[in-house]
Amino acid sequence: MASRTLALALAAVFAGSSALAQEALKAAYRADGLPLDPRADVWQEVPSMTVTLEGQTVTEPMVMEASITEVQVQALTDGRDIAFRLVWQDTTEDRFQVVGRFSDAVAVMVPYRPSDEVPITMGAPGDRVLILHWAAFRQENLDNGYADVTKLHPNAVYDWYPHAKKPYRYPEDWRNQYALAYIGGEKLFRKNTLNTPVREVVAEGFGTSTWKDVQRAEGKGVYADGSWQVVIRRRFVEENTSNPDWGPGKRTFFTVAVWDGSAGDRGGRKTLGYAWIPLEVEAAP
Repeated sequence: MASRTLALALAAVFAGSSALAQEALKAAYRADGLPLDPRADVWQEVPSMTVTLEGQTVTEPMVMEASITEVQVQALTDGRDIAFRLVWQDTTEDRFQVVGRFSDAVAVMVPYRPSDEVPITMGAPGDRVLILHWAAFRQENLDNGYADVTKLHPNAVYDWYPHAKKPYRYPEDWRNQYALAYIGGEKLFRKNTLNTPVREVVAEGFGTSTWKDVQRAEGKGVYADGSWQVVIRRRFVEENTSNPDWGPGKRTFFTVAVWDGSAGDRGGRKTLGYAWIPLEVEAAP
């Protein structure tokens, strides 16, 4: 209970008036669609904002010294969807998640209630947040096939999955009843065979993260020249699920978090922006 009280107190300090002093990020309107490719030429024409990151020091596991200290953020909208482009320097490309190895990742968090009074520590009871989480290991599975034992351990003598045909393309070669049983049931099967590297998560305070039943967010990540470039795209209003109060002509808030796999980041161990940043969504002219 004491830790919960501390978290809410810290959230009030971080959320407070800090967002009011922040420059707003504008999601510029573009009628011709929102490219998933972070290398698309259109992104070169979109203004960017630098978001400063700090180690997560509210709850265990903490990061006392951030290895990733800033991320560049851009945003576009076509009136139906919103797309964020995130770029950060990372000297190591961590594309696998296995025992003792962790994946690079990035997330955008948006409050359901468009207010900077929502606790920055992943919301609070009754104050839900939406988290759009991209991970490099999911991108690897989609781009280059499932990260099987032979890929992770090249010297393995033999590896065989009778329920899936080689080269174990992901996720299409895993869509059968044998793979469902192998992977641990329908829920895990659905989570691990989505054709997108982005996962939609809701939370009402740290320790409450829950995968949404509806998963339609999209993304694409590319590593080159010592940096990650990632685009995360989602509809403002997805059917048959809950949605934040955001959309064309509206103002809300966001923040970001980054995981550095080679630094041991995973779960709550991450670097993040500790202040809500205003997000202004441009309407069609």
